[in-house]
Amino acid sequence: MDIENLFTSKIVLENEFLMLRLLSEEDIDAIETISYSDELGEFGKRVKDRSGLEDYFEFCLNAKENKDLYPFIILRKSDKEPLGISMLGNISFPNKRIEIGWTWLGKQYQGTGINLQCKKLLLDYCFEDLKMRRIEFKVDIKNIKSQKAVEKLGGAKEGMLRNYNIQSYGESEGTYVYSILREEWIK
Repeated sequence: MDIENLFTSKIVLENEFLMLRLLSEEDIDAIETISYSDELGEFGKRVKDRSGLEDYFEFCLNAKENKDLYPFIILRKSDKEPLGISMLGNISFPNKRIEIGWTWLGKQYQGTGINLQCKKLLLDYCFEDLKMRRIEFKVDIKNIKSQKAVEKLGGAKEGMLRNYNIQSYGESEGTYVYSILREEWIK
């Protein structure tokens, strides 16, 4: 696969409980039902109302169009209830690496194992279908919950990028870089 084929495909990933599929404009009303809470981390600090959600969707869809990010909606498979969003980005097919991130889950779905299941589907897809050799995760140093989630997956903390991002709360002190290598995931 190459970058062009990735961004023109409509990827669907699923297990017995979850389905991840390409985010579309039609998903905004469903996502709105789980969107407004400060407990949604970076997303919740940025998206406070319908206008903010519309801006976020525009960002996601433009990033897909520009081949920067591939946004997935996370759905409960049994009833197609929206649970959150996750994305693939920083894609380099020549170097066989990709980043999984930009993930948020509705407040009621946090700490339920959904994030772990979602990441496993994405990791399997990236390693098995896209033939990547390295998956990266970047996590703000203040986001302890996400750091623990990546570590639970087996992500190796490689270091910190100082003053790497400007977050919705202001200037970040740093971002931890984690990775999982193909041989660590596929055994």
